[in-house]
Amino acid sequence: MRLTIAWAVSVFAVLLLGCSHRQNAPLPRSAYIEATEVDAATEEDAILDWVESLETELRQNPRPFTEEEWARIKQLCEDSDPRQKITGLYLLGFAYYDPQRLSEAIQIAKSLLNDPEPNVRCSAILTLHDLDAREVASEIQQLLNDPDEHVREDARFVLQDWGYPVSQTSSETGS
Repeated sequence: MRLTIAWAVSVFAVLLLGCSHRQNAPLPRSAYIEATEVDAATEEDAILDWVESLETELRQNPRPFTEEEWARIKQLCEDSDPRQKITGLYLLGFAYYDPQRLSEAIQIAKSLLNDPEPNVRCSAILTLHDLDAREVASEIQQLLNDPDEHVREDARFVLQDWGYPVSQTSSETGS
């Protein structure tokens, strides 16, 4: 589908710009929008393909990240798009097998506990759990009072899994 759209936009642009009397005419806004959407979708697909490939490789043969992989993961975690941050956080979980970068991975995930997006906070909590970063339990404990129910649930799950006593609030017990 995306390839068809890209092909159609390309053909349209060639036809439009290929005519000598229309060479100075701008492309219609819809052509720019479609081309931008295709580029963004292609870039997102490339990222997802890379993530899937890296995940498969690391699951089959746990190893430290390469410099290029680490730089790309950090870039994902610093992106303004919450989906990219979540993707980066997911990959940070594999730093468990990378003692050289484990401490930095924990710090990156810890910093995202304060992200404005609840799904990013949830991912940060779960990544810290994957990294067995019990030293950040107090920061996760603060998220038991987060305005988002899913963040509170994930914080409770991680803390309980680590053996910390966690009480339920009245809103969670149905009272």
